[in-house]
Amino acid sequence: METINNIDPVTGSRKARFPRNLFLSLFLPFAILVLVLGMSIATMRTDAHIKKILADDSARLNLVSGFLGAEILSSLKHLRSISTESLTLQALSSGNPKHRRLLESSFLTLASRNPQYHQIRWIDDSGAEAVRVMNNQGESKVVASEELQNKSSRYYFKIANALLPGELYVSRIDLNVEHGKIEIPTRPMLRIATPVVDSEQKRRGIFVINIEMKHLFNLLQSQGEAYLEANFLLVNQQGVVLNGEVEAFEAALSEEEIAKFILPDPEVREKVLASESGTLELPDGLWTWKKLSPVSTFNKLTRVFPKYLVAFDQLITDDFSLILVSHRPLSALLKVRTENRLLVFVGIAFTLFVYALSLYFYLSGSVRTRVAEIEAAQAMARAASMTRLKELEERFHRLVDASSIGQLVVDADGRIEISNPSAEKLLGYERGELEGVLVDALLPDGMQEKHAQYRTQYMRKPEARMMGTGRELQAVRKEGSKIPVEVGLTPYTDHDKQLILVNLIDLSNRIK
Repeated sequence: METINNIDPVTGSRKARFPRNLFLSLFLPFAILVLVLGMSIATMRTDAHIKKILADDSARLNLVSGFLGAEILSSLKHLRSISTESLTLQALSSGNPKHRRLLESSFLTLASRNPQYHQIRWIDDSGAEAVRVMNNQGESKVVASEELQNKSSRYYFKIANALLPGELYVSRIDLNVEHGKIEIPTRPMLRIATPVVDSEQKRRGIFVINIEMKHLFNLLQSQGEAYLEANFLLVNQQGVVLNGEVEAFEAALSEEEIAKFILPDPEVREKVLASESGTLELPDGLWTWKKLSPVSTFNKLTRVFPKYLVAFDQLITDDFSLILVSHRPLSALLKVRTENRLLVFVGIAFTLFVYALSLYFYLSGSVRTRVAEIEAAQAMARAASMTRLKELEERFHRLVDASSIGQLVVDADGRIEISNPSAEKLLGYERGELEGVLVDALLPDGMQEKHAQYRTQYMRKPEARMMGTGRELQAVRKEGSKIPVEVGLTPYTDHDKQLILVNLIDLSNRIK
């Protein structure tokens, strides 16, 4: 364990220091492991969330696809039915105005029952409109003969007129054109057509139903409103966004100029137009798409509800290719990632906080335990040392007291701190009376001042003076008598304090 035995310079006691290196060596590997696991979990959660978003968008696109397929199927049944009625055959076979009015009445009935049918037309084999019924805001009417147009140049007439009787055609979705120009306000339109024959099986042109796709756009708009982060687009096979900002078209706009409304991102456009369905994550967000195929929808419905469907001789879809596209902007991805990362970050922070706190208390407890053990050992050592010092001091005092030589302990200022009985007896003092007395006072009056100078010089560089080498001096006893003495000096230190051990020998008997 990291060192904790620091000495307090003031008190001399041990100080407890938290083992930071040990804490970091235990915390950092765990923190790195938690961070790696947390980022992995955040990535997995984000991927799972994005997959769920894509799955939801795909499910909504399938819903719209099924809705459109079912609607086209119903419209094809109407077209097939009206093209084979006896009333229709009579109108096609004769030029009787009565029969034609009956055909117009049949068209009006069909249009009134299906508000999404913008136009129901009979175009003869030359491409001229023979009958047209218009449905505008729920009101159906027969267009006057002078307002009928020639549609021989339109692609849907050329394709449908070339089919065999009984075959059905579904056009692509594009903008409605009147008198050679795109109608304003724009009307995205899907057309279904079939060749018609009279009672003698002579070709008499085609029947066409124009289905307005505004209700499909409304459905997409409602999906977008339900899921605010998603933007749903309808794209045709040229990549034109049909439900884009088409209000910007001008009356003279040609179909070629619609290219400005194609999907702007080349990578998205290439992927969307090349595959039936898919998903793509790009810097600008998430893209999900699905191609609508009425043929596949009809086949699925036929397998599920065969007895309710008309068996068509042949369905020619030609260039029908409508793509439903869902786009979620980058902000939606950032929101998903931020939410998941924030959640994981909170979990990581809480885990690391709990671990760090637990580790801190554990190591702090270990430090306190160790310090307590050291302090207990130190206390025992100090007690033993004090006992030993006391024993040594007592032994020293006993030795000093037992000595027959007079002994004094004098500090650096010349004051007596300790005196033994021999010295007290020699100088005529009672027990303890010499303690605190200035040693200069034990000398004759004429020697005291001079001795103080000698003592000061000696204390600057104290050295031992053995007995027998010192000068003979006179000491003044307590009652004032003088006795000759020999003095020995032994300097020593006690707790950084300079002391002098003075040995006194009475020379009276020797002199006698």
